[in-house]
Amino acid sequence: MSNRIADRLEIHECLYRYARGVDRLDYDAIVDCYFDDAVDAHGSYVGSAAGLVEDIRSRHQIIDSSQHYITNVIIDFDGEDRAHVESYCLAFLREQASEEGQPQNEAMSRCRYVDRFERREGRWAIADRVVVFDEFLTNQVQDLRRDEWVVSRRDRSDPVYLWGRDGSTPRP
Repeated sequence: MSNRIADRLEIHECLYRYARGVDRLDYDAIVDCYFDDAVDAHGSYVGSAAGLVEDIRSRHQIIDSSQHYITNVIIDFDGEDRAHVESYCLAFLREQASEEGQPQNEAMSRCRYVDRFERREGRWAIADRVVVFDEFLTNQVQDLRRDEWVVSRRDRSDPVYLWGRDGSTPRP
């Protein structure tokens, strides 16, 4: 039983690292969630993880904020080294404003990741994924963040990569 707990934790961690990778545009982290021969059917994109990264790189050029929430993870093991995993995902993608201070379009997607995870050479990763969409909505939003707040960044300068890592607490 305890090995299955460790397996579940590793699968969960992979799902969460994928979400962080997309939200921070950490392309290496995205690719690391897949095996080299994995296939991802992701909306209009179907192909390898490397190709998915290029698709995200292109589609997210106009996105200034991205948050993926992974929930309701169900893991059904199929032998020692294979698991069928369903995860709900709620994603918010906000487009850059046409002019500073203007309303922005924000897309909200409710979808599910239907994955086949495999363990190869001791590592669990995605071997096959299809994204099943429930709905895709857009709204106009107005960002009301204050200037003194710590702001997220879509790269490795985001506080998650830096905050307290060297023993200090950097400030924006």
